[in-house]
Amino acid sequence: MIDMSMGPVHISAGPSSNPSSMSLSIILEVLEKGNRVIWMTRNIPDQRKIADILGHLNDSVLKRMIVIEFRDNLSEKFEDIKGILSNLKKNDLLIIEDWCENFGRAKSKDINLMEKLAESFDSFRIIITSESYEDASGENKGFQGFMFRGGKTIEDSFRTVWISKINNQYQKILISDGENELVAESTRNGYKLIN
Repeated sequence: MIDMSMGPVHISAGPSSNPSSMSLSIILEVLEKGNRVIWMTRNIPDQRKIADILGHLNDSVLKRMIVIEFRDNLSEKFEDIKGILSNLKKNDLLIIEDWCENFGRAKSKDINLMEKLAESFDSFRIIITSESYEDASGENKGFQGFMFRGGKTIEDSFRTVWISKINNQYQKILISDGENELVAESTRNGYKLIN
C-alpha cells in the first residue's frame, strides 16, 4: 500500500483519515510476508480495531510483532529498544504512530530523535505517522491546505506520504505519494486499495 523501498516514510494524516487503521494495515502486510514489526504507539488503539485487522493471525505470526505504548516518553522507550533495533533486517519494520503530539508544534527533542533514527538505522524499513494541521497563513500551502509536522528536519529525513479523507466518498481515503495517487477504502479488516 505504501512504497517502503525508498527510505524512511512519514505518513501525514488529514482529519478523519484514520491513521491507526493505516498503521495496522501496514503492520498486517509486513507480518503476512514473514517479516518482523516493532510497533511503537503513543496510545494503543481500541482493542476491537486491533482484533478486526490482526485477529485472524496465528500466534507464530503475532510473535514477530512487539508493541510498545510510549505515551509521552518516546525517547525513553526508544533507548530501551535500541538493542532490538540492531537485530532488525531489511524487510522488517519499525512503525512509530503519533511520533509527536497532535496539537501545537512538534517538540524539538522528538524532531531530533526522528532525525537520528532516520540517519542511524538504514538497515530496515521505518514509518512514522502524525496528524497534519491546517495552514494558518491563509496561503493554502502544503497538501490541500494542510501541513505536516516537524518542518524541514522531518522533510529532509523522511519521504512524506499524505493520507486524506475523500469528500462525499464514504470510508475512502486518498494516498498521495509524490506523483502517485491511490484510493483505499476502510474495511473492517483495515484499508484496502481499490485502484
